[in-house]
Amino acid sequence: MKRKMIFVPAGGLANRIRATLSAIALAEQTGIELKVIWFRDWALHAAFRDLFVPRNLSEKVCITEASAFDLLVYDRPRQKNFRVPALFQKLLFRACLYEHQIDALRTQGFDFEGWAKRGNVYMASYLPFYAYPDALLHEVFRPVPQIEEVIGKRISAFSDYTVGVHIRRTDNVLSIEHSPLEAFFGCLDKEQAAHPDLCIYLATDSEEVKQAMRTRYGERIVCAESKADRSTTEGIREGIADLWTLAHTRKIYGSFHSSFSELAAELGRIPLVVVKR
Repeated sequence: MKRKMIFVPAGGLANRIRATLSAIALAEQTGIELKVIWFRDWALHAAFRDLFVPRNLSEKVCITEASAFDLLVYDRPRQKNFRVPALFQKLLFRACLYEHQIDALRTQGFDFEGWAKRGNVYMASYLPFYAYPDALLHEVFRPVPQIEEVIGKRISAFSDYTVGVHIRRTDNVLSIEHSPLEAFFGCLDKEQAAHPDLCIYLATDSEEVKQAMRTRYGERIVCAESKADRSTTEGIREGIADLWTLAHTRKIYGSFHSSFSELAAELGRIPLVVVKR
């Protein structure tokens, strides 16, 4: 039986990155072949090649764009596709793990290594499920030159003391409930009092938040001018620029239950303060 795993990362940008890194680390630890299939969907409507520079990972690890065949056979089974891929997956694989199972398995201490070593397996996940080294993030995910240029321009506007702020709104109910704007104001007011040269890099998916922050902190605010939109490639590119720019600040004030905030801090190896009421 071939010692190979098909892996499908799900969810938004940060979730996909962390889940993919887990799969690569698992493959490298167990010595199995790994094929990561990158699907475009409502949560992240962009091809991998339009976001990141293809990297020579190893002879046994590859990241590919989803084809029409992949859509039929390897996509995540769900109501949208009438769960048709599940029929093929039951025939093709020794075992399958799907995204709705991963969190419980992590909590139970499931042996992902033992499961993968037996080979011929399929997994889909939006969660990190296996520990990966910090260096792997930088090795695998490098933004394309056009995005790096945007990142460079934003960093050039920083003062000697710049903090990052990530305020998640729109569809993240827990972030809205537990990380209100007033709580961010409280943290940033203290920073402003302590650091006269304070600069604030703001990453948010809300135009109302941008306006409120500019009204309160004026020219201290540096942020993207365009509106956040994950339904387009350009919108996802803006998200990557936000993520990598946040990583260049001194610390990040992030939103509750946000993988984006966590990944930005991980990327920059900087402190993360989760802002809560």
